[in-house]
Amino acid sequence: MITGHRGAAALAPENTIASINKAAEAGVKWVEIDTQLSADGIPVVIHDETVNRCTDGKGRIADLTLAQLKRLDAGSWFHPSYANERIPTLVEALDACLSLGLTLNLELKVHHDEQIEPLVNSVVALIREKGYPIDKLLFSSFQKKALELCQQLMPEVRRGFICEVWNNFSLSSIQACQAYSVHIDHHILTPAIARNIKNAGYVLKIWTLNNADKAQYFFDMGVDSIITDAPDKF
Repeated sequence: MITGHRGAAALAPENTIASINKAAEAGVKWVEIDTQLSADGIPVVIHDETVNRCTDGKGRIADLTLAQLKRLDAGSWFHPSYANERIPTLVEALDACLSLGLTLNLELKVHHDEQIEPLVNSVVALIREKGYPIDKLLFSSFQKKALELCQQLMPEVRRGFICEVWNNFSLSSIQACQAYSVHIDHHILTPAIARNIKNAGYVLKIWTLNNADKAQYFFDMGVDSIITDAPDKF
């Protein structure tokens, strides 16, 4: 029922191997991370459009090669004990999840529409090349076009639609991607929205809840999974 967000973002520098390890130590079975492409087309694990917040470097991910990204310290900003933690490649993160027995919620992080096709193509090719177990994987995205392309290229992998806005057209708008789950900002979830999502047959996930005291409230509402920075609290 609990998914570690960006690994375990409250316990270690987000979207790093250390963070994935911390999520596993907390006892979760699911972990969520973000992936986007480097300048040379390699899927790497990082959330923001730039490296500015979570490393000692500056610049857009899309403008930096893997070699340049790998030189950055992605841990010291969180705590000195994580000095020299590196931005993982998606391959490294997949290997970590496999070795730890974690099921992966892989968010396809799209900052501009033109990134959708290259990113999905690269990720799908990598998953196929590795023979990654599809029962241990879910693709998620805010971008419906990305999920539709995933459905076309790799329909056997589950797809989750992420949203921070919900309206009367939201359910009909995701039919084309044949989603498995809806991942909704917990701040906007109401009992009525939860009923509509569940009655439509979707698995319901919320993000990013860090107050464990509210877990029962959301489970009673029909939430299937809580995505949290602090899995240890749950």
